[in-house]
Amino acid sequence: MLTREHRQEGLSRAYVQAVAAACGMGYSLPSPDYGIDLTLEDILIRGRRRVPSGWKLDVQAKCTTLADIHGAFVKYDLEVRAYEDLRDIEAPCHRILVVLVLPEDDSEWLAQTEEELLLRRCAYWYSLRGREHTKRRRTVRLSIPRANVFSPEALRGIMDRVKKGGVP
Repeated sequence: MLTREHRQEGLSRAYVQAVAAACGMGYSLPSPDYGIDLTLEDILIRGRRRVPSGWKLDVQAKCTTLADIHGAFVKYDLEVRAYEDLRDIEAPCHRILVVLVLPEDDSEWLAQTEEELLLRRCAYWYSLRGREHTKRRRTVRLSIPRANVFSPEALRGIMDRVKKGGVP
C-alpha cells in the first residue's frame, strides 16, 4: 500500500487534472519532477482542430490535513525551497501553488456511488510570483484567501489573466 503522503500527492494531482479537464485544458506531468507537479496548457480551436495555444501554467500541487482554516484565510506552511521556486519572477511560465485540504481521517477523503465521485473538502490556489525572499530556513507560513478555491471558473480566470499579460 502507498504511504499516506503518496496517496495525498496522488489525490492533489488528480484534483488539478480534473479541474483542468473540466476547463478543456491539457495537462502534462513533468518528468523528472523538479518542483513542478503539473503543467496546464491552454487549448484553442484552429479550423477543425484543437491545438495548444502556447499559453501554459505550472502548478506545484500540495495536500494537507493540517491546514489552519479560520476566517477568510487558509494558513499553510510551505517549505522554503518550494517558496523560493514559486516566487521566481524570471520563470518564463507563471507558477501557482495548489493546496488540497483533506479531512484528517483518510477514510473520509473520497466516497463513490454510481451517481458521483466525491473528494471531500477542496483545493485553494495561490500565486507567490514576486514575493520577497525569505530568511526562514524550513517553512514559510502562507495566508491563502479562502476565496481562491481552485475550480474550473478560477482556472479559466487565471489563464485569461496570464494570456493578457497579467499575473495569475
